[in-house]
Amino acid sequence: MRHYDLLPKKGWEVDVDAVETLADENTAAMVIINPGNPCWNVCSYEHLNKVAETARKLGILVIADEAYDNLTFGSTPYVPMRVFGLTLPILTMGSISKRWVVPGWRLWWLVTSDPNGLLQKSGVIDSITGFLNISSDPATFIQAAIPQILENTKEDFF
Repeated sequence: MRHYDLLPKKGWEVDVDAVETLADENTAAMVIINPGNPCWNVCSYEHLNKVAETARKLGILVIADEAYDNLTFGSTPYVPMRVFGLTLPILTMGSISKRWVVPGWRLWWLVTSDPNGLLQKSGVIDSITGFLNISSDPATFIQAAIPQILENTKEDFF
């Protein structure tokens, strides 16, 4: 695992030049957290496009942690990484506990975008499925509450 820098003078953007320098034949993915915690930076569409272009150029997957997608500060609008999902593989993670402000529920979701079948061919999808088949389920009261939460959430929340 290698780490890339965030650029404070550029609103904590990913240093895409450093990502290209750090990447080698063993690089499989790049992780991006947007909106970021603890800096609370929100990546612009233009910057996420640079991230997507870098990942495409390197032939790697983007893992997007978007647990705080509804908690943004400042004037930069939140843009999900999935808007680039037609051109590169993306694993997006989200969280009920953050999105619906129910701390401790530890319920998340994972959405994949796999336009060229890379995740399927590499076995990533099978690995994720295998993990989900053996991992413990969330508490019963959480499972029971989810339909009610989703049904009672106003459309504009999504």
